[in-house]
Amino acid sequence: MRVSRLLLVMIGAGCWYTGAWAQSLPQPQEVVTRACDAMGGVAAFRKAGFLRVELSSEEVTEDGQTSSTKKVLVFHSESIIPVRLEIANLQVVAGDDGSGGWAVVGGRPDSRPSTSLMVRRMVTTDVFPLLLPCSLTWPGVAVTAVAPAQVGDRPTWRLTVTLARNFFFTPQISTVWTVDVDRRSYQLVRAESPFTDLGKGVVADGMRFSWGNFVTVAGLRLPSSQMVVGLDAAGNEKTHSRRDQVRWERVEREQTAGLFENPIPPEQRPRLPVGKPVSLPQNPAPSP
Repeated sequence: MRVSRLLLVMIGAGCWYTGAWAQSLPQPQEVVTRACDAMGGVAAFRKAGFLRVELSSEEVTEDGQTSSTKKVLVFHSESIIPVRLEIANLQVVAGDDGSGGWAVVGGRPDSRPSTSLMVRRMVTTDVFPLLLPCSLTWPGVAVTAVAPAQVGDRPTWRLTVTLARNFFFTPQISTVWTVDVDRRSYQLVRAESPFTDLGKGVVADGMRFSWGNFVTVAGLRLPSSQMVVGLDAAGNEKTHSRRDQVRWERVEREQTAGLFENPIPPEQRPRLPVGKPVSLPQNPAPSP
């Protein structure tokens, strides 16, 4: 009888602690809103308008080979579109004014039908991690869960993020990410995209993102450096890495005239095959 009573007490205490912890666990959208507040706020993010980014990257592959690239990106903070992409060393100029992407490579129009979709996705791939956590409010992004976690000695809230199937320019980037924010300050700590295996030997490293040297632009706390480390199938870090240096600038709308419009004559533009519409995950936007 005494043993039975003791078990009942222990079970009751366990239930109490579980219930208390469940009550203290915030909702995913609450964490997103507070994390955006730590960045400058959803309202400031939406009002920032056009941002120009100079992205200088140094990449080290698994076998020790190094390469560097420099891109210039112009896009709208709230919804990405319209966008412009310039890669000088590849002689690439591309854009999308909302009616479809275009690209000029070495002075010649890019005739591939996929260009109509890929320009926006390429810019999104670059700036989504740079604009976390407020980029979690973009269309095609759903924050589905939150759980307590730890990054080093920092307690965090770990968000599970599901992205639309066509969110990035390649299916080799996972569409299920995790994003960690500090449990006290709600500042961004880390984000991860896991290793992918598409079958038939098509695999790609995962990515672990971290940031530093923040600056304030248009009222937003934005990183001027980003570190990306490759992850293997078990989530272990690899020697494959990339270091990005980022320069931000807010651009007035009148300064964007002519940046996004398609310069290619209509008769030379590729036509995209008609297909089924893509359904996007739903994610209620946090309140400003």
